[in-house]
Amino acid sequence: MPIQFLDMRVSQHSDNDADTTPIPVAPASLLFGDIGLQTAGVLPENVGDIRVNLNGYVKVSGLALLEELTIRVFRNGDEIFTTTFDLPALLGAVIDNTWGFSAVDYQPPAPLTGEIRYTATIESTGILGLTTAVIGAANFSGIAAAGTTTG
Repeated sequence: MPIQFLDMRVSQHSDNDADTTPIPVAPASLLFGDIGLQTAGVLPENVGDIRVNLNGYVKVSGLALLEELTIRVFRNGDEIFTTTFDLPALLGAVIDNTWGFSAVDYQPPAPLTGEIRYTATIESTGILGLTTAVIGAANFSGIAAAGTTTG
């Protein structure tokens, strides 16, 4: 089965820290990444061997004491990855931080539409249901390949 590069996409929420968007408190979330990776050209012998590498980056400002942020990645609406970032308890501090993440989707089903849609969201635990956290520069990207080495 020959190795195939299928697609690469990037979703840019913001390219700088000056543009900020409030991060909602769970169960609400902010969609910061949305990509559709094309799989229509996958060879029949590679259909069961699609691999996707997903990466993202978020710069967050205004986090309060003991606040946690959760990033979730979805494939066609189904959650495939989640990670929670928490901060050390710093008395009275409001914290800025940057996080990167990487997720893989190994052998996702090849959709009849020829596209796998991936989305990334972020949410806060908030304190008493409130948060002052905002997201600045953020992006989400993915690369899809198929096949294995032969011989």
